[in-house]
Amino acid sequence: MCAHSRLFFKIAHSIVRNAAEAEDACQAALTKAWECRDSIRDAASLKGWLVRAITNEALQVVRHQQTAQRLLQRKAWQAEPSAPVHEVIESREIVGKALDRLPEQTRAIVVLRAMQGLSGNEVAALLGCSASEVSRRFHEGMGRLREMLTEQPVSKEGTGYGV
Repeated sequence: MCAHSRLFFKIAHSIVRNAAEAEDACQAALTKAWECRDSIRDAASLKGWLVRAITNEALQVVRHQQTAQRLLQRKAWQAEPSAPVHEVIESREIVGKALDRLPEQTRAIVVLRAMQGLSGNEVAALLGCSASEVSRRFHEGMGRLREMLTEQPVSKEGTGYGV
């Protein structure tokens, strides 16, 4: 096992790009291997199984980082609007009215994907449709929103609300 520890660490580190998190991913994968040691029949395939488990753990770390980054960006955007509050409220009302003009299924997909930050697969599971249908309706809905919002009249300050 020790002979492969450098390989395991290198694999995890190449994915997460952080030594501490690579060590954590290796430790989590090795802990899982220990917990299910009775179900591993062939010792020769153990190395391959561990490489896959470490890769999966490292990818999970990256996914968690990306989710945390999206949450931080969303909170920063909500906490510090660059425009005065009345302009933010006005633009949200305009977007809300444009969303109301979309078909119900398309509106749900756009809201879940763009405003709630869910993945296409998560939306597909929630709405009971395929991921390709979610993707198609999302792009169609965003295109229609873009068209509707660029049609909005220019405000007094001279700024439009295009997407």
